[in-house]
Parts: sequence; C-alpha cells; structure tokens
Amino acid sequence: MPRLHFDIHENGRVFPDEDGQDFANENDARKEALMTGASIARDAFVLGSARHVVVDVREAGAPFLKVSIMLDVEEIQA
Repeated sequence: MPRLHFDIHENGRVFPDEDGQDFANENDARKEALMTGASIARDAFVLGSARHVVVDVREAGAPFLKVSIMLDVEEIQA
C-alpha cells in the first residue's frame, strides 16, 4: 500500500501532512484516520478552538478517505 498523508482541517485552517505514513492495509489506515480525527476534535472542541475537524487522507495526491467531525452544542433555556 502506498504512503498515505493525513491533512487536517480545523475551521477552515489547513495543516498539510508532508511526511505521510505507511500502512499494512486499508483497514489500518481507516482506523488511524478515525483515531486521529477523534483525538484532534476532542482537544479542539474542549479548548473551543474549532467546531469542525476534517481529516483528508490522500494517496499519491489523490483523495483516499475523509473523516469529518462536527460539534453542535445547543443550550436549552429552562
């Protein structure tokens, strides 16, 4: 499997992955994308620095997988 790059998007800011990673198979790459997105989203949501996090995974420059995580908080007034 070719090298995969995980580009991170937070509220319109892009953090490109210049190095990439090698994976044994597509399932391992998918798991890593989900864990990466969840970890970044958790930190960004708690800090209030982002409400939308996207992990764009690309293979040889072409889209491979996208993980999109959005926070929607609705305060209910009693």
